[in-house]
Amino acid sequence: MATETRATIYDVAAEAGVSITTVSRFLNSSDNVKETTGSRIARAMEKLDYVPQGNAGARANRAVGRIGVLTPFFPAPSFVERLRGMIPPLKQKNYEVVVYTIEGPEQLDEYLTSVPFTRRIDGLILMSVRLTAEQHRILKASGLHVVLIESDDENFSRGLADDYRGGQLAAELFMAKDYLPSCFLGEKVTNISYGCHPSETRLAGFKEYLIRNGKTLPESMIIESEITVEDSRRMFGEFLDRGHRPRSLFAMCDIQAMGAIKAARDRGIRIPEELAVLGFDDIEAADWMEVSSISQHLGDSGRIAAGILLDLINGRAESIQKVNLQVKIVERSTT
Repeated sequence: MATETRATIYDVAAEAGVSITTVSRFLNSSDNVKETTGSRIARAMEKLDYVPQGNAGARANRAVGRIGVLTPFFPAPSFVERLRGMIPPLKQKNYEVVVYTIEGPEQLDEYLTSVPFTRRIDGLILMSVRLTAEQHRILKASGLHVVLIESDDENFSRGLADDYRGGQLAAELFMAKDYLPSCFLGEKVTNISYGCHPSETRLAGFKEYLIRNGKTLPESMIIESEITVEDSRRMFGEFLDRGHRPRSLFAMCDIQAMGAIKAARDRGIRIPEELAVLGFDDIEAADWMEVSSISQHLGDSGRIAAGILLDLINGRAESIQKVNLQVKIVERSTT
């Protein structure tokens, strides 16, 4: 009888009485598994009607190459702008991009351990993904070329923005313009353990610069919201309604900055005369809406990641590379 839920690699491993790594190794090359173990796995797959994610097929059998992109934050504006940066150099080399959205830790494990999935692609870019030690081992064993964005993981080549320095730049700007006291709008803690959350690093840089220059940022001036305009608007509005009147706001990202601006304007607070607002990321919408921001060169990070991956695929790079992207302030009408 057909089941409503498709069998996973975990189900196969449990049915065969082996680890998911052994199942993955069997799918990659059955010769790497003992014959008796392989037979158990094959029987389990047949019994469960297991269909691995992706379509197997070597690059030699395809006219167009494929690069996989994994992210838990699709379709966040920062993801889209990084994607825009990586597509042109990949397209020029006749590679298409396949996006895989991670909606839970089990799905991330399924992607990384289903080796036919890795066979379907020629390289993998992980965007804002934090890996466990076991996932490191599985990816290394797969032999797939991997590049990370926004995750400072020494096991793989990666491109990083200096979030700490970005926080320092925000504090430096506010002090230079006498925009104190200030507050910080950060990311609400979530249960996405496999995602990168740079909010704490940006806040740390912001606080460090203030303290070093004889200023402070009390805990009461730190707000958290989800990464949406509406939740940022609600949380900052409640903060203002409690009687707080900061001279400036540093938001963890541009989306939150936009929500905070809406909340301030709802209450007749003038931007920037009474409240200066600075975001982070410098997404395209920040330019449209004249929001000042810390630019982390999103398009460049995508382009650089694609370039590193192409070098790895074509044997032009062997050692692990780490590229640090410098951040800068882009001032517009909100500061």
